[in-house]
Amino acid sequence: MGRILCALGLLVLFVPPLAGCDDQKKQPAPSSSAAASAPVSAASSPSSPASAIVDASPPKADAQAAPMPERPVPKTSPTVGAGMPQEVQMKAIAYMAAMRAPHPDDAPVDDPFVKDLQRKLGPIVLSMDSGPEKGRLNRVELVGAGRQIDLLMSAGCSAETPTRAVVQRAGVAHAQLLSHGVLVVRCNDSHAQCLQSTRDPSDVLCTTAPRHK
Repeated sequence: MGRILCALGLLVLFVPPLAGCDDQKKQPAPSSSAAASAPVSAASSPSSPASAIVDASPPKADAQAAPMPERPVPKTSPTVGAGMPQEVQMKAIAYMAAMRAPHPDDAPVDDPFVKDLQRKLGPIVLSMDSGPEKGRLNRVELVGAGRQIDLLMSAGCSAETPTRAVVQRAGVAHAQLLSHGVLVVRCNDSHAQCLQSTRDPSDVLCTTAPRHK
């Protein structure tokens, strides 16, 4: 900002005097139309400071991008345990909320696509469930109108489960999920939950969160 102000100041200082205006006290003040035309002319010049400001402005899409908060744990060890400090627990809550939050440039949810995928995932998740109560607890649910797909299990949820169920078994890539508006695939069993981001296949976060229903 300081450089821009200096450039504007130099522009004013080095404007050459008009011919026949040696005695400025005897000359009438410039009309309002003439005063208004000077900045417009300067702004229209490709080399003017005003033009440089416009050219240097960041793209609109970058200004709207929502950066992810700090991860509570590294990707190489993606589980936040119940015994970890409260600060880590709070970071986990904020990070999971950011994973689920849509961005302005995200595709809308493709309702027929997500409902068809929900139907296909039913028997897949059931076959992956290793718990004794899978007949009662196992199901696939859509959360946030399809922004998140929940794989609810009796046992068997791990950091690899969402990708194994959707990508390897159902044959739907992360990029394809994102293009149809799905942001997160989550598994949840009697011990833990794991959230898999579709924006970044390497972004998985797990917490100890036993199911109660």
